[in-house]
Amino acid sequence: MSSIITESQLEARLLAVVEQRRQLFLQALLGLDAPLAAELHRLPADEWADYPSLAAYPQLQPQLTALKQADAALCQWQLGLYGLCSDCEAELSPEQLWDNPCRQRCDPCEEKFRKAQHGAWEL
Repeated sequence: MSSIITESQLEARLLAVVEQRRQLFLQALLGLDAPLAAELHRLPADEWADYPSLAAYPQLQPQLTALKQADAALCQWQLGLYGLCSDCEAELSPEQLWDNPCRQRCDPCEEKFRKAQHGAWEL
């Protein structure tokens, strides 16, 4: 994005991405378990990712991960912490947030996080 990104533009983009991820999650769940999808739809959306019955559907893991990231970013926005690395609290640039509104970490911390995640599986 070549122009200056405003706070209101970032907020609108974040809210759109959160809604998109929620809809994608519900669509995926609807294809697997329509009654459970209807049950979740009656709950506040920020409670969906922690719903115990979802453990029966490991194939939903990618959508659940995306949903949790979106919920975390929205929570950070509401707390006034949006745009700060969740590990070192470095400021993320508006361009980084525009590219990925649910981004949680700066580049160095993201690299450490990925190495730690992959390292947990090494023998």
